[in-house]
Amino acid sequence: MRPPICAICKKRFAPSDGGKVYFKETEEQKEYNKRFDEPGFVGHPSHLEWFCEDHIEAAKELKNLSSSEAIKELKKD
Repeated sequence: MRPPICAICKKRFAPSDGGKVYFKETEEQKEYNKRFDEPGFVGHPSHLEWFCEDHIEAAKELKNLSSSEAIKELKKD
């Protein structure tokens, strides 16, 4: 699992000071994430991103998008 670093501002934070958002999986991400079903495989799901307290609420509102679409949208602001 990746450490808590905001996908927008790159700020490092304690997990209690922000959170993670699961976005809509693309077909490519679904294929990648199948590896998590394999015994012993560890890593960070490709549709999961961390957000600091300044960006978490806005990110949650975009969870119906793919992670790349949501991040692009959030960086506009």
